[in-house]
Amino acid sequence: MKRLILAASLLSCLWACSSSDPDTAGATSETTNGIAVTVLDAANKPVPQARVTLYSKQGLAVVGSARADAQGVASIEDSSATCVGEGTLVGPGCFVEGIAGEDSSLMSWSSLNSSDSLAEVTLLPSASLTVRTGAAQADFANLFEILALDSTPYAAALAGGEYVFAHVPAGVFSVVAGDSVVATVSLEDGVVADTLVRVPDVTRELVFEDFDDGDSLNNIAGGYLNYGWYFSAFKGASWTKPDSAGFSSALKEDSDHGKFLATDFALGDSGYVLMGTRLGVDTTYYDLSGLTAIRLTVRGDCEFRVALEHYLDVGDNNFRKSLWIAKSSDGWTDVVLRPGNEILDESSYQVPWSEVSKEIGLFSIFITSGTHLEIDKIVFEGVNLP
Repeated sequence: MKRLILAASLLSCLWACSSSDPDTAGATSETTNGIAVTVLDAANKPVPQARVTLYSKQGLAVVGSARADAQGVASIEDSSATCVGEGTLVGPGCFVEGIAGEDSSLMSWSSLNSSDSLAEVTLLPSASLTVRTGAAQADFANLFEILALDSTPYAAALAGGEYVFAHVPAGVFSVVAGDSVVATVSLEDGVVADTLVRVPDVTRELVFEDFDDGDSLNNIAGGYLNYGWYFSAFKGASWTKPDSAGFSSALKEDSDHGKFLATDFALGDSGYVLMGTRLGVDTTYYDLSGLTAIRLTVRGDCEFRVALEHYLDVGDNNFRKSLWIAKSSDGWTDVVLRPGNEILDESSYQVPWSEVSKEIGLFSIFITSGTHLEIDKIVFEGVNLP
């Protein structure tokens, strides 16, 4: 993981006045208790006009701020006594924040210590963070009004059952509600991060499938005799796993994830494959309108599409559906898909979530690239079916 590269040092700025300068003629040398910070980008080049702000560690009060000059140097006078103490005075210490670019596209946040040997901060692409709660609308009143990143000025207000930090520096932060830590996040530079905070008696989270029971029935349909998971191939594509032995041939198990589904396929030039399952028997449907997110834990090398489909066939085995696009990677990752971000295409029966959400009958995954996909868990957030 890329790490935030932050360093700063204290400079006691000596301002010498020359009699040859008409603006300073007759002035004498004087010492000010200032801090000078050089602001650099990832290529180690100065960042003119970057804004540098010092925050006291005691109450996060602003000590001072300045804009960087053409050499990337920002000088903040009368600040060292507060940040590191002067003489026998020991101050509470400071944080230094650097921001540049439109919409805070470059940021840094670090502790400023008297032992720092370099007066530099390195700005990196800012991250964004969304904190989900999995709460139904009826429970929004029981959520925290504000979440913040501990020991920073960055906070987010509750909106629609979640909290969005639009622009924050990279780094490791504790997410707090008042004095209580509710999560710890590690943000890489430039990432769009998304995490779930479970709130007791508020968070609704339905594990639709985790494969740990070893059978082909999802956890909603476990009480029904249905077809279980099915696997289809189109336009010259084929499945390697599952093979002729069926669903069980694609199950794997390890100590970290328990049982999970491990599929292999060959798509050819323009083929695609489909895996899916009904939520119950053919005529069964469920109201999932409270859904706030679909979360899948996956690993693989493919792009895939996840669909929640209406229970009624509109002809030729087609169903009206809400559909989202996702990608897998070499390591296990959580993919989060949200109502409101679905891909719309009426010609392919892809419709807004609100049009089908109360009568969902099928869960489907369409795979259009790559060679393999592993799935450990599929979770519906915001719903809690009986």
